[in-house]
Amino acid sequence: MVSSLAVASSLALIWANNVLGVSAAKGVPADTSDLTEATVPLRTHSLYGPYVDNDLQNRWWDFGADTIINTNKGIRLTQDRPSEQGWLWSRLPLTSPNYQIEWEFKIDSKGSNIFGDGMAMWLTKDRAQPGPVFGSKDQFYGLGVFFDTYANTRHSYTFPRVTAMMGDGRKSYDAGTDGAQNELAGCSANYRRTEVPTKARLTYIRGHHLELELHYKSWDEWTPCFKVNVTMPSSPYVGFSALTGQVSEYHDIISVTASSAVLRGENAALMNRGRGNGHADRHDKKTGLSWFLFMLKGIALFALVAFGYSFYKTWAAKARKKARMKREW
Repeated sequence: MVSSLAVASSLALIWANNVLGVSAAKGVPADTSDLTEATVPLRTHSLYGPYVDNDLQNRWWDFGADTIINTNKGIRLTQDRPSEQGWLWSRLPLTSPNYQIEWEFKIDSKGSNIFGDGMAMWLTKDRAQPGPVFGSKDQFYGLGVFFDTYANTRHSYTFPRVTAMMGDGRKSYDAGTDGAQNELAGCSANYRRTEVPTKARLTYIRGHHLELELHYKSWDEWTPCFKVNVTMPSSPYVGFSALTGQVSEYHDIISVTASSAVLRGENAALMNRGRGNGHADRHDKKTGLSWFLFMLKGIALFALVAFGYSFYKTWAAKARKKARMKREW
């Protein structure tokens, strides 16, 4: 009985060790397609024409300031007029830990030489607060992706440009340097007056990467803009905003397609181990410890039952032997 118990305990410990530690030995795939198994559409964070219902509202999105809805064409955040700003925000936070957001937009103007200022895509804890940063508030908490069409100073790169900034709620966006001081990543891309629909696709895999691709050169050709390893805030709101100053252009959102990314099994286990922020790490460690303690409790319970059964059999055998001896005597 003791030998069987030892074998069972050893097998259980080996199983627990494999469950808790096997993923750490495997490498992290580099491409999103290698990490994900499928995508699940998120209706709550997607937007298509005619954009509004009979009451001129949208169930999942709010819009305001100078924003105009054209049910046949799109959502115009600003017209080609000076000193305008507009915004579009999801009403619900995005709770999926891994997601992909693709949006079609259009930026153009009557003038061909001087235009601006640009638009932004947001993934932040706050929502629908107008301000000076491409039509939204400064000192934001989360991610801002800026489609900047007007250079306020000289740079070694060209404009139009796309830049990303991670805000902590305290850092300010420096418009005088076009955000260069706090730029997380960026690329130059001529996304104005293109011959194909202009699109952007943002993919976030928690614990692995944040990636932005652009569609503006030719049909079905996605150009990488940046790919960085950052930790996004949990449950951010999705937003778009735009701003014009002394120079102007129109900024349109044509559609938004949001999806939750489903990771492959082994990648999901890997992403949940030892990556992301400190809170996530502590949560994963607690989860692993809980499983280990659960296994130890199971082994202890099994051993206790086995010991009790063995003790009962021994006691019963002695009782029967003692009863026979009494009868014979």
